[in-house]
Amino acid sequence: MGTAGARFMVAKQLAASGGLYLEEGTTRLALDPGPGAIVQYAKRKIDPSRLSGILLSHRHLDHAGDVNVMIEAMTEGGFKKRGRLYCPSDALDEDPVVLGYLRGFPEEIVRLQPETAYVLGSIDFATSPAHPHGAETYGFRFGGDRLGWVTDSAYYDGIAEQHRAEVMVIHTVLLERRPLPHLCLEDAEAIIREARPRLAILTHFGMTMWRAHPWELAARLTESTGVEVKAARDGLTIDL
Repeated sequence: MGTAGARFMVAKQLAASGGLYLEEGTTRLALDPGPGAIVQYAKRKIDPSRLSGILLSHRHLDHAGDVNVMIEAMTEGGFKKRGRLYCPSDALDEDPVVLGYLRGFPEEIVRLQPETAYVLGSIDFATSPAHPHGAETYGFRFGGDRLGWVTDSAYYDGIAEQHRAEVMVIHTVLLERRPLPHLCLEDAEAIIREARPRLAILTHFGMTMWRAHPWELAARLTESTGVEVKAARDGLTIDL
């Protein structure tokens, strides 16, 4: 639903910032609905009123900017109590991103815990340990080792193993390492080399990655690592 990461890419909408969407059978899950997610769902002809749940990796606006409108859409304005919202506790507590008046709209709000398994219909997923990122942040593995989602984080020992899967989505915000709690291209390469997925997908690009043409960088990583690496584009669909 979008490949923009960090403030300037989102503010300029050089790429969309609607997050990801996961479907397994009749279970439909919106992941990190950032600013404009509701527009992207309409554009892709995916009806948010049929969502089974919404999952936030963390509370930052590029990941949660449209969470409230997506909750309203999932529950048809609160008139049909349905779906679950999964999110870290700090998205709900002091300075919350989830508005109080609509917290009764979903069937349940689940506060995520580290290294914990969850089941939503035909989708099962587990959280990683908390990421070093300046907000309570979790990565995920879906379907055991089918899909690993490395969301925003500084690089740390164990990150590759904790998200190891056949297909891995890696948020690669920075071209080069900076004193920011985000992954750079070198970090993504290290994760790919250690985890050896069948397919690695780079996404959530900051301005430096975008200007360097991420599709060209992905092609170079494919050559250097021997692992198929793709740069995501808005609207990219992957059949797991």
